[in-house]
Parts: sequence; C-alpha cells; structure tokens
Amino acid sequence: MQRTVVACRKGGILLVPRQPAGQSPNMWRWIQSVVVAASLLPVSAWANPFASLPLLPSGETMATGKTLFTLENGDYVQPHFSPDSRYLAFARELLEGSTELTEILALDLKTLKVKTLLDAKASREFAMYRSYVAGFSWKDATTLKASISDGDVNGVDLIIDAAAGRLVEKKPISLVEPHGDRNAEFAAVFPSLPPPVLDNALANGFKVGNKKYVVQKNYWKQDNHIWLLDAESRKMVKLIEIPDIWIYSLRGAFASGNALILLVAYGPEAYLVRHSGGKLELLYRFPVKNYQQVGMQVESGRGDRMLFQIITGPGYEKRENYFFLYDKAGLKKIKDVTAIYDLDVDSAAKLVCFTQWKNDKRVLVVRELKDFR
Repeated sequence: MQRTVVACRKGGILLVPRQPAGQSPNMWRWIQSVVVAASLLPVSAWANPFASLPLLPSGETMATGKTLFTLENGDYVQPHFSPDSRYLAFARELLEGSTELTEILALDLKTLKVKTLLDAKASREFAMYRSYVAGFSWKDATTLKASISDGDVNGVDLIIDAAAGRLVEKKPISLVEPHGDRNAEFAAVFPSLPPPVLDNALANGFKVGNKKYVVQKNYWKQDNHIWLLDAESRKMVKLIEIPDIWIYSLRGAFASGNALILLVAYGPEAYLVRHSGGKLELLYRFPVKNYQQVGMQVESGRGDRMLFQIITGPGYEKRENYFFLYDKAGLKKIKDVTAIYDLDVDSAAKLVCFTQWKNDKRVLVVRELKDFR
C-alpha cells in the first residue's frame, strides 16, 4: 500500500495510507485528521480508559461431558442446531482446483447419520470468486435457510428440507442488507444524531434488548465514546469515554440481568468489561494481533447465565478462541475445550458442537453440556 508522510512527532515520521478508490472524501479527510491530530495530542488524550481498573478475579470450569459424535475427514465450520436439537447443520470447506467451494451437511442427532444437503459441484453455481456459507438459520424444526456468498457482495438464500434432504427454494440476495425500518424508528427517537451517523452506529452496534443497542459512532466530527441507545425509554446513555483514536474499538456486547458485558479492543490488547449501576469493572484482558478482527458471539443463556465465545482473529487464520460462562458469580473460562474455531450451543443448553483445529483442518465434535445450576 502506498503511503504519504503527513506529520512528525518527537522526530518520528507518521505515515498514512493514500485514499483508496471509492472512499468518501469527507470520511477519508476525517480518518487523516484523526491520525494527524493523534500524533500531536498530549499523552493524556491517549489515556487507556481501562488502565486504572483492577482486574476482577475469574475462574475456570469444565463445561462438557460425554462426546456424542466426531467427524474428522474434512474441514468443517458453522455448526448450527435446529430449534428442537434433532438436526445439526454445518458446512465443509474444500478446494476444487483453485476455487474454494462449500458443502452443506446435516447430522441427525437421533441416528447420528450425516446427509449431504448441497454438494460442492452444486455450490459452484453460486461462486463468483468462491462460494461459502455466510450463515445458517432455521425457519422451523426441519427447514433450514443457508445464505451462500459468491465471494463478492451477492449470494443466494437456499431453503432446504433437512429431514428429506431436498432443496425447496433458492432466492438471490445482496449480502449488504438494508435496515430501513429499524433505523427510521431510532431516527425518530434520536433526532440529534445525523442520519449517516446513526446508520453507521447501528450497523456496527450490538442489540442488547428490545429496542436497545450499544453503539460507537465512528464517524467524522463525532466522538468515539460507547453509548447505550434505548429507543423504548428514549434515552441515550454514555457508558464509557473512549479516546478519539480508538475507532471501531467496540467489538461486542450483551445484556445479563441489569448488567451490560462489553468487549472493547484497541492496539495489542482487548478488554472484557461489565457496566452495571453506573460502575465499570474489568473482567478479563488478553493480547490480540489485530483489534478490529476481534469479536464476540453469544451462544446461549438461561436468566443471568450466559455462554459466549470471543473470536480472536479472521476466519481464514488458525487461531485460539475463548469460551466463557458468565453468571452472577462472575466470569469463568471454560478450560476443557481448546483450539476452538467456532461453536454452537443448542436451545436447551444441553449440547455443544464446536469445530476444533487439528493440524491444518477443523474437526467437528458434539458433546453433552454440563448443567451449571
């Protein structure tokens, strides 16, 4: 990438990438101004909002029991249980020549037999650069919706009868989905937020309840603090003051009882924090390579008890994710499952399926999940 010298600070040269083609000029000028201004700011303006917080004690726990099923002859991702836990949908990634293709499979958890719902040859039809599963969702106990990306910005929704192993419908889609109704509702409640700012905040924010989002604005001439937007009570509450240079540092959020659990990352470190009753507490910290590739995925919950994983890197890279249990007693890291790539917990929180690195492939494992009560 070509770079331009834009400022110096204490003898150091600050390099900024040149504007990419298609980048909004105003947004690009804002990014440059943030970098330039940051080089000239006093040290206090870089202050880490979590540096002075004591790290609360956390524990470890064993989460899984008997292994019910293992599949090793492939490279498996995206496990997703059906609502009644009868079926487990998952994808297999594979190469045909230089093209990455996908297969969609389903495990019948009653018979422990695997059936192919879409083979690699059929997935080639949907590939512009490659084809892969962007996401699964179940419409009912046996009807699976698989969103297939073409490796660009488009794709197709496949509606599949998992019990019969039959394709019911396919519908072209754009993977850049509009959220007009939601944004219009929030715009009516928060008119002080310019529409582009609100759109960007909601698109990159996290739903934490009915008409509630935790957001960061990440926009030109706006602060980068972390806010709670509550459209139902018509309140906008500042949760954490964030330095301007910490753009896109909010990486995940969920609600547990009256508390909000937030994942924030910047530079070489990420922070898991709890916001409750106006008080901020540090639950966990860990090193990261690229903070904007860190994420959180909430798996299951019963009341104030939540299972979630923290994703530490991009999907194409071998990485170690973290699997946690959070409840009123605090945070516990689940230690009996390692080398996790991704996972899913069934709706009854009795089964867990994870894909796990073994050499350069990801194996699929289904285990019983312990009752944490």
